[in-house]
Amino acid sequence: MKWNSPEFMLLLALIPLIAFYKYFISDLAKKGGINYPLTGIAKLSKKSLRSRLRFIPDLLRLIVLVLIIFALMQPQYGFESESVSRQGIDIMIALDVSGTMAAEDFKPNRIKAAQKITEDFITRITDHRIGLVVFAGVALTQCPLTIDYGVLTELLRHTSLGMMKQDGTAIGDAIINAVYKFNTTSKEKRDKVIILLSDGENNAGIDPLTAAKIAADKGIRVYTIGVGSLEGAPVPCYRNGRKSYYTDGYGNYQKPQLDEQLLKDIAYLTKGLYFRATDNEALKEIYKKIATLEKGKIDINRSMMYSERFYWFLFPAFALLIIEIYLRSRVFQRVF
Repeated sequence: MKWNSPEFMLLLALIPLIAFYKYFISDLAKKGGINYPLTGIAKLSKKSLRSRLRFIPDLLRLIVLVLIIFALMQPQYGFESESVSRQGIDIMIALDVSGTMAAEDFKPNRIKAAQKITEDFITRITDHRIGLVVFAGVALTQCPLTIDYGVLTELLRHTSLGMMKQDGTAIGDAIINAVYKFNTTSKEKRDKVIILLSDGENNAGIDPLTAAKIAADKGIRVYTIGVGSLEGAPVPCYRNGRKSYYTDGYGNYQKPQLDEQLLKDIAYLTKGLYFRATDNEALKEIYKKIATLEKGKIDINRSMMYSERFYWFLFPAFALLIIEIYLRSRVFQRVF
């Protein structure tokens, strides 16, 4: 409730002045007449109930004046409307598809687990644009930024080991590829994030820390996920249709080492975070954590709509005025 013309409130000061004039000055001026010493006539002069209530029309008139003043003050009553718009973020997922992702310390192996859990992450996303970069010895854009999660999911499912002509782990190339898939010149201010999953040491492409600095300069955070159990796992291979595992010259299983310090440095330079995924459940929890960190921006616009409510006072004033006129002309009619 607000008053659009509060200056009319000053008129309320006239109400006590009008009442004072009516009941003290005007009534005193009307006093006079003849005294009746006779007892019988004196009894007739006693005030009746009607005469005692003769003030009611005047009281109603004062109330009418008060209500009219409130109506002149233009009371307005409104309701608050609120519009909420959510602006998502841009996410590029960089997925390692090098040969070591065939290791079976995840079920059924690292690449399949990463695909499935990444797909679950995508299905829970709303408002965000997501893209996919795959990398081994080189990096390739599998899907640009999109809100068509169905297409993105299909492309993710078709990601496989050996799809890259050059094996290896080019982490720096993956970051640069993802960075330049963001529209950094757009006026639309959206947060930009890279989620990088890798299980090995960088051994190809440009320097990952140089790539991380480029991402940081463009305001892009990189969340790095080291994929692999703490003890590592041998990498399977197939010879003549038979499954075996890569070994060194001494017959020991080869277990690729994860360069955790590099992934930590990349996250630190870009104000992101590093996570170590040791199994399927741990990778799920990491994605949940990232989802809570990256909510996007919410813009809330509030506006107040006001409507005139003068009739709240004018209608009762009109009704009381009708009652006052009736009482004055019928019930309390004066005889002159």
